[in-house]
Parts: sequence; structure tokens; C-alpha cells
Amino acid sequence: MSTQTDSPRSRPWLIAVPTAVLVLLGVIWSGFWYWSTTTAEATMAAWQAREAQAGRTYGCAATNFGGYPFRIEVTCAEPSVDDRAAALSIRAHNLAAVAQVWDPTLVIGEIAGPMTVAPLGGSPTATIDWKLAQASLRGMPGAPERLSIVVDNPSLTGAPEGPPLATAEHLEFHGRFASESTPGHPVLDLALDLRTATAPALVAALGTFGPLASASTDLSLVAVLRGASDLAPKPLGQQLRELQAANGRLDITNARLQQGDLIAAATGALSLTARGTLVGDLKLTVVNFPKLIPLLGIDRAVAQAVPQETLNRFAPTLDRLVPGLGNVLRGGNATGSAANVNTALGAAALGGQPTELEGQRAVTLTLRFDDGAAFLGPFKVGQVPPLY
Repeated sequence: MSTQTDSPRSRPWLIAVPTAVLVLLGVIWSGFWYWSTTTAEATMAAWQAREAQAGRTYGCAATNFGGYPFRIEVTCAEPSVDDRAAALSIRAHNLAAVAQVWDPTLVIGEIAGPMTVAPLGGSPTATIDWKLAQASLRGMPGAPERLSIVVDNPSLTGAPEGPPLATAEHLEFHGRFASESTPGHPVLDLALDLRTATAPALVAALGTFGPLASASTDLSLVAVLRGASDLAPKPLGQQLRELQAANGRLDITNARLQQGDLIAAATGALSLTARGTLVGDLKLTVVNFPKLIPLLGIDRAVAQAVPQETLNRFAPTLDRLVPGLGNVLRGGNATGSAANVNTALGAAALGGQPTELEGQRAVTLTLRFDDGAAFLGPFKVGQVPPLY
């Protein structure tokens, strides 16, 4: 007796339904991407219109949107900014920005140089170039929350084809609103990191501090800026005047400078007078302090002001401040010179105290700014011109 088995029924819906769902999701996602792109384009156009009313015109020779299906990409060929208030015109080669569709408030951008800076309607006066420049912005146009900028091998030169004014191997800048910020009264957390930086253009302007700008320097800074009225782009002079009028200040929580084996760290606060000069105190801690004394001219000031017999009386105590320098005063170092003697006394005359920094012996003292004049102890070591 044979048994007949029925053939399984065909169920085409098992294939058709998932396929239809995928197609539907694809259509919905495509519509969402198109809507997001259109919204981003409209938001950018509205922001450009507001900026134009404020005197800042942003332009692109050509603008392209892409990135489907998961990103929104914007490419701006030959980006430009014309700022009537600052009377400046800025041009670059190309700008590309990207945001994820599900998180359009985080934008990551890359800009291709060179960038030129010129007076409105005039020829470029400066050129900025780099190997790689990237930035990330959290927030919406006109309402940023956090900004980060990273640049490899930046270089500033005079234009056209002028000598280097400033160079570095790496630059990073980070800024964000501090938790204590309130509407209309922002408080900004700032961080700056410069590696292998030189600024030949500042040598003459810094006077006695000039050698600090000509040598290769690593610089890092962490600070809090208080008193800024808003973050709208403005000429630097106007921003500083508003900051001073609001009793603003820069609280430096950690600053570090290194040139070779000379290391200096600083904390303190700086503000501005009504005429734009610096005022404030910084606690300065220096490793290899004797190298700083000749740079500031303290050795020459001591040589002119203090007799030799007075120099000798400091010898017994100098070893506690700067080990080995007391022996120079007593003539124990055959290679010691008058400059070494004056350097040794300079450390004591400035009111320095022995301490440690990064596991090394150091000297700590106060760097004071009074109406732009810089003082270490009783000695004036420089003058910073008004900032506006």
C-alpha cells in the first residue's frame, strides 16, 4: 500500500513581504536624507543671510551636496569671507564639511590652503599655508557649543612670497562653553598646544623677549576666559575693548613653555586696562633659570647696579637657590665669567625661591604686569604695547 505525500504549499509572501519592507525603508531613508540635505542647505542659506546683514559675506565659487545614504557632505570650492567691519578679505582653495544624518549638530571639516588675507579690494598682505587643517564644530550655525581646530605644519608668510613670519610643526586649539556660562555671559574653556613653533616676525616687537620667539618652542596653555559679551565675529580691537569694559580676564590654569632644557610653567590671571595694556600677576616656575637671566638682560642690569663686593656676599646662599652658582661667585669655577656671576645674583635679586618642576630643580618667582610693563622682582624686563 503506497502513501501519497502532499507537496508543500508555495509561500511567496515570505519573500515578497521582507523585500517590500526593505524597499519601503529605503524609500523612507532616501526621503529622510533628502529632507536633511534640503534642511541643511536652507539653514546654511539663512545663516549666510544673517551674516551678510552683519557685514560678513561668505561665498563659494561652487557648492555641492552629497554623502548619500548616511552622511551629509558639503564641498565649497574657493571659499571666501569679506568682512566690512574688519575691512578684511579672506580666500582659501577648498572647504569640505561632513555630518552624520542622525547627528547633524556635529560637523567635521577640512580646508585646503593656501589661505590669503587682504584688505577689502586690495592685494593679499599675508599667506597662511599648512599640510593638513581640520576642524570640528558641535552646535548649530550661530549657536556653537564646542570648537576644535588641528593644523599640521602651519606657516604664516608675508605676501607675495615674503619671508616666514611664524611656523610650527603642529597646532591645536580647543574652545567650549564652561558649565558656569549663562545666556549673554559666556565663560569659555580654552586650550592651545603649539609644537616646534618659531615667530621671527615677533623678535623685534618683543624687545628683550625677542629670543624667546626666534628659537624653536613648545607651548601649551589651558585657560578660562571670563567677561566676553558674545561670540559674534568682530575685529579683535572691538572684542578686547568689550572684554575690558566688562571687567573680563584670562585665568591661566596651566601654561608651559619649553626651549631645549629651559622649561617655564605659569599660573595666574591677566586683564586689560582702559587703554589696552596688560595688568596682572603670574606665578612663574623655571627649570634652568640661569638660561633665562641673560635673555631678559637681568645680568647686565645687575652688573650696572651692584658692586662686586655685594655680589660676593650673595655667594653662600646662592647654592640653595641655583646649585653651583655660589661656587662661581667664590671663584671656584675657573671658567666662570662676569656674566655667570651676574646671572647668579640675578636669581636671588629677583626674589626667586627654590622648588621642583617635573622632577627637576627649579626657581619660582612672580612675573608682574603693570600697565603693560613686565617686572620680575624689582627689575623691569620688558614692555608689552597696548593691545588696542
